[in-house]
Amino acid sequence: MIQDSREDFFLQLLADYVLLNEILAGNNAEQFLHKIGIKYGLRLEDRYRSASDYSENLTVEQFSNLILQFAQSIGGEYVLQAADEEKVVIYCYRCPFGHVVLKTPVLCAAVTAMLGGIASRNFPYSKVSREHSIAKKAANCQLVIYLQETEVALAAAGNVFADKAVNYVLTPAEIELMNNEVLAGNNIYHKYVASFESLKSKHQYLETEYNQLRNEIFSDLGLGVLTVNEAGKITYMNKEAQELLPVGEHWDAGSTKVFQPLLQETLIKYTHFKQHQVQIPFPCGARIYSVNTAPLFDEEGGLSGAVCVFQDETKKRELENELLQMEKFSLVAELAAGIAHEIRNPITTLRGFLQILSKEFRHETKGAEYCAMMIEEIDRANTILKEFLLLTKPTAPKVREADLHVVLEEIFLLIESKSLLENVEIRKCYAKKLPLVKVDQAQMKQVFLNLATNAIQAMTNGGYLTISTSEEKGKAVVRFSDTGCGMEESQIKKIFDPFFSTKEQGTGLGLTISYRLIEAHNGKLSAESTPGKGSIFTVELPVLCNEE
Repeated sequence: MIQDSREDFFLQLLADYVLLNEILAGNNAEQFLHKIGIKYGLRLEDRYRSASDYSENLTVEQFSNLILQFAQSIGGEYVLQAADEEKVVIYCYRCPFGHVVLKTPVLCAAVTAMLGGIASRNFPYSKVSREHSIAKKAANCQLVIYLQETEVALAAAGNVFADKAVNYVLTPAEIELMNNEVLAGNNIYHKYVASFESLKSKHQYLETEYNQLRNEIFSDLGLGVLTVNEAGKITYMNKEAQELLPVGEHWDAGSTKVFQPLLQETLIKYTHFKQHQVQIPFPCGARIYSVNTAPLFDEEGGLSGAVCVFQDETKKRELENELLQMEKFSLVAELAAGIAHEIRNPITTLRGFLQILSKEFRHETKGAEYCAMMIEEIDRANTILKEFLLLTKPTAPKVREADLHVVLEEIFLLIESKSLLENVEIRKCYAKKLPLVKVDQAQMKQVFLNLATNAIQAMTNGGYLTISTSEEKGKAVVRFSDTGCGMEESQIKKIFDPFFSTKEQGTGLGLTISYRLIEAHNGKLSAESTPGKGSIFTVELPVLCNEE
């Protein structure tokens, strides 16, 4: 008696087992075999990628080769009839399940699902259509795997596969359906669901506790913490990070573009950035962040992502600049206090003798001309010394309530003729109502006149000077905007330094004194400029708190 081969015996046993499950599961058998096929296809694809060291989506050629290799390994006789970007057509002349497929045709569902699952993970569309089937007593099988959603694909009969994580696991809804149809009166399903819900509830509780604890720790530190996976996608942002980078989980905003190259270098080269200073653009102005990055590794030592810890150091940088500015003022004050009084006495004497000497010469002679020139230069030196003394000990402001619009109108009369000579048009853009401030009007007039004069002198070929006012965050703001030559960033950093000037005949003390006067009023004087486009000088003064 000839016995079945070992392979036939186990194949027959598998067929009977599948047939039994088909009887029990009824209409759900094919659905369950679909999941089994998709799961096996996932393992098959992973082994193929591991062997070929390939991580990108499979090409049509690679997908076709994978199918044929699998078919040969299980003993079937398959032929690739066609393969292009839209579909792959395969003929099967000898079924690997043999005559058993006639008894259990649902075995074909597993193979169909395996191919459809692989296609769904690598191509934009996946639909498998069985044109002919040996299980239905045809001479051969024809499988068409559609890879593009064309009209032909939509019209064809078959199963559409989507790349979803639940494709190869039984969902609670599917288990409940099987329980209702097959296991009526049996409590297996209810025990399973109760256990599943209990585990799910515990997992959610622990995850919530962990997230709260993590957020509390990071919030106390006052640092923004952001993590990404190995693909560079954000996986976590604490509350501080969301406030510092208000972009949710999207990397397409301008405020995050500076972070991306740092994290990419950390992921690729394992670079650790420490206290790396970056400038982040925001609609309200650029801010300076200190950034630290480091790669993250899993338990097996493989790269799992990167972490970025950062904080806003804009205020700290501003305070450092203010302290540096104060140190410069202090140094100049010491220098001025030490020499100003000593120099003024001999200068006054020289000026007196020069006035007497000039009377010894007739008018329009060289001697009279030289004496007049020396007196003029002595007066200029005396003016610088006066500014020196003002810088050393600014006159205490005699403050009283004032309307800045009135002060601006007074200086407008003084600069109007100068602007006409330089071909500069003055434009006013005043707020309808500007709160009153408490200032020394004479000192404010000095500051505004200095800023307006500088702006006019910066426009050697004419232009526009716009004087605007507004109220911003409890401050009365006055801006002087010109369309002059502008300044480089290196010049802006030194613009308030003593003796720094961009003008040939400038002393370099006008803006320094203006800065000190505004500072004495608890205000702020700042500048911004674009080379070739112009500069903007902004004065901010606190408004009266009790104004109604």
